[in-house]
Parts: sequence; C-alpha cells; structure tokens
Amino acid sequence: MQMSPLASLHSVLMAVFAWGANSHGQLGLGYESEMSAEPQKLKKYSFTPSSVRSIRGGGGHVLVLDACGQLHCCGWNNRGQLGLDITQDSINEFKMIPTKFFKDSPIDLMACGWDSSGCITSDRMLFLWGSNAFQQLGVCHRGFTSVRKPLHVRLPGNDRPVRLSMGMRHSAILTDEWKVYIYGRLKPSDNVSETLSIVKITQSLIVVKIASRWSEEYCIKNIASGQNHVLMHLGPAEGKNDEENDTASKRVEILGDNKYGQANAFQFEEIIIRLATGWTHNSVLLKNNSILSWGRNSYGQLGWGQFTENHAIPMQLSLPPTIVPIDLHLGSEHGLIVTQEGDIFTWGWNEHGNCGNNSTSNIATPTLVDLPTSCKISGCGAGFCFAICGKSENSKTETD
Repeated sequence: MQMSPLASLHSVLMAVFAWGANSHGQLGLGYESEMSAEPQKLKKYSFTPSSVRSIRGGGGHVLVLDACGQLHCCGWNNRGQLGLDITQDSINEFKMIPTKFFKDSPIDLMACGWDSSGCITSDRMLFLWGSNAFQQLGVCHRGFTSVRKPLHVRLPGNDRPVRLSMGMRHSAILTDEWKVYIYGRLKPSDNVSETLSIVKITQSLIVVKIASRWSEEYCIKNIASGQNHVLMHLGPAEGKNDEENDTASKRVEILGDNKYGQANAFQFEEIIIRLATGWTHNSVLLKNNSILSWGRNSYGQLGWGQFTENHAIPMQLSLPPTIVPIDLHLGSEHGLIVTQEGDIFTWGWNEHGNCGNNSTSNIATPTLVDLPTSCKISGCGAGFCFAICGKSENSKTETD
C-alpha cells in the first residue's frame, strides 16, 4: 500500500526512540536482547508518534496511549499483562489492544504494575488485567491468578474511578469522591499520618480517605505507586481553590513500606506540579522548577550527586539553574526528566543501559541523553525508557 504524502511527512517529523533492558522485547525494536545502552530508533509501531498522549512501563512491558483513546502494547506477556488475550510469552513489536475489549469506550488514562496493567475509560469504567496472584486486580478467586484480557472491575458502591496507579503486588484507584481503593498486597507502615483514615475491608482491599477532622481542608487529588507503597498528593477540599488553601497543594501523604524512608510524608514550600515514584523512592516537581526526591539512593537514583543507602528527607536533584524541567518519570531505580528545551536527562541505576549514555555504570547526577531532535513525550519502565522526538505538523507551521 502506498503511503500518503501526509503520512510520509508524519514519519519524517516524528520518531520513536527506546533504550535500556530489552530481554522481553519491551523496547519494540522487533527483537529481544539483553539491552540497548543508547537510544535506538524504532522502525515499526501500531500508533502515530505525533498522536501519543502518554507512555507507561512495567517490569518488562510497555503501554502507549494515543489521542484517539486507543491503547498499544509490547513486551513481556507471561501473565497476560499486554491484554491481547494471547498466551505468547512476549511480543517485540507494538500491537493495538482491540477496542472491543474496552466496550469500544476511548481510554482516558492507563498504568502499569510489575506484571499487571490497567486503564480508565472516558466514561469512567475501570479495566484491569495481567497478574492477579495477590488479588491486585480485585478478583478474589483462586482460579484467577492471571487475566489475559481487560477485565471490567466495578468498585464498591459503584464509585467512579478517576486515577489509577499500580505497583509490584497492588493496584490503587482514586475515585471522584477522593477515596483510594487499594487491591492486593500492601502493608501500611507504622507511622501512618493522622490525616488519613484507613479501613481494611478484606484481606486484599484497603480503603483510604482523609480523616473527618481534616476533610474540610484536604482531599486526595492524585496517586502514584512504588513497589510496595502509594504516594498521595493532597489538594484543597471541595469548594476551595488553591488561593484559599494554598498549603493543601503542597502536601503528600504516603502509605506502605518505609524501609528506606520512602513512606515519609512531607509538606513542601511550593505547589507540587508532578509526582513520581520508583520502586523505593519518590520525586516531586515543584512550581519553582525544583525536583526533590527521598528514599533509597544506593544507585544514585535521588540524583543529587552521591551514592548513599537512603535519605529519609527530600534531597534536591542536581541541575544547573538554566535547565527548566517540565516532565518527570521514574523507573524502578532510575529517573528521567524532559526540559523546556526538549532535552532528556537521566540518572540512577544503569545496569541495563537504562540511562541511555552507552554505559552500564550507575550515575549519581542527571546526564544528557544524545537524541537527534527535541523530545515531545517520554516514559519509563523498570529498566528502560522511551522518547518521542521531533516536530508535529502544527509546530512546524507555527515556526516556519
């Protein structure tokens, strides 16, 4: 079939790059390999690069969401985490998950756990698939240790989901009433804040919300999952805006394992713009363009210039003052930022070339990744990264 002039222009303007671990074909290069230590350009994919809205990676698989609300996948599939309803262990090229699996409803957002996946559609249906070994898909039945096709999961009381995050053995769902349902295995730490009210419904279901004494001031506005912890960004309570209750948008509460200080809660001095979690550490991008991280640092994943076991209080990412970060992603033990100029910097664990600098030595400070054009969209998995680079037709028209 002959490519149209517009499609040809699209392919020239935008390119997809990937690097890091590729043992399950998760980089979408068409083959499996131990790693790619520097960015590799993909030759084939099931999506239009300029239409990509977000990229999320799990332990060895990746999901890509496009502007039409369609979901694309590749990589590890041992537990059905690709959602293609096939038994093949891995797929090394991107394929689109059939829209009929989501009742033909466009997808609004998605998430990856270690070996599970999930999404929320535009009409607020929750779908989960992949490993259910710890009931992280909300199915408490021994016969469902894995689910290979997206499963429509209804929350208790038909609550409506608005945010989703997934970890090693759990799924966390934030509702439009600012409650968080946590399915699977997640043990609350001993230092749970009095701001939170926690109710254990069953062995594999916990419900978290703001305690009644704080409910007029705070509500949970966003969530992110690490290996065994859930980070919650608090915002102003209903009926209040940021100007009326500015401090609410500066606070995080955390539930789960605290071995490295990753479950310590903090009130920051600036409004939180982005939040991200690695396996055992967290990062926040603040309104003043600074990035603060806390938790484990044995691989340099806090990015402040040293290798240490852990830091229980936030440390500032080591960046020159001229660099303005606009996006932030964390893999299991490495990090990635996109700057205002479209550059990508990476740091931390680098055993599989996850930092994309043609090395396998761990990096304690952010290092520029060599890419041919500026980055538009990026994402991380446990030990790998993706970047979509170049210009869309619209941006070309505006600048030319």
